[in-house]
Amino acid sequence: MQTIFVKDYDEMSKKAFEVLKEVIEENKEPVLSLNTGGTPRGLFKYLVEGINNGLDISNATIFNLDEYVGPKNAVYTVRTYMYENLFNLIQNQPKQAYLIDGETANPDQEIERYKELLSQNKRDIQILGLGTNGHIGANEPGTPFDSTMFLAEHEESTVQSTMKEYGITREEAPTEMFTLGFSEILDAEKVLLLVSGAHKAEAVKAFLEGEITPDCPVTALRNHDNVIVIIDEAAASLLEK
Repeated sequence: MQTIFVKDYDEMSKKAFEVLKEVIEENKEPVLSLNTGGTPRGLFKYLVEGINNGLDISNATIFNLDEYVGPKNAVYTVRTYMYENLFNLIQNQPKQAYLIDGETANPDQEIERYKELLSQNKRDIQILGLGTNGHIGANEPGTPFDSTMFLAEHEESTVQSTMKEYGITREEAPTEMFTLGFSEILDAEKVLLLVSGAHKAEAVKAFLEGEITPDCPVTALRNHDNVIVIIDEAAASLLEK
């Protein structure tokens, strides 16, 4: 695992874009799996600027890490985020974009559909963020390290983060989410974890200096050579080493 320490959120976003840009330019038909939420907003901003200034994604295929269970056009869905922060803003579209259907009436069938698509498209990069309780995607504490794509129930801290991020009430907030498991996440050629902010400092300390355990899901990444972690000063503030 490679760990990169940066000054602040903007430097983290710029560095993440450099890594993503390199993957896009080095692969003839790049397969990218993106995450959403507060952490990658800066990365998406730089990605949109890059595409609109000549970065070619016409042969790219895009996947997503996860998707909330709820109406497709709800303010909090990954689908909504992807259109508002990428697809509606770029002059040239990717060759293919595979989104998870969070509105499906048959979750098991949707999981099998998406897993089949993943098996046919080896991902060159998987972007990740880190939850305050150490979760990755919707792999909450206690999730086995050999998890495969599944329908997860959120812990309360994750529900609260969603409420804060999207300005919604507890009643409006989704409580379930389709997510790639650690098996799919780590199967990507490169895994890029982005962490920013003092509110993530406890999780970062547990990740880098604590025990490797399903109680802190992100520790599943620690001993893998294909993982790159970019952490800003605030998120690293509790580290002793």
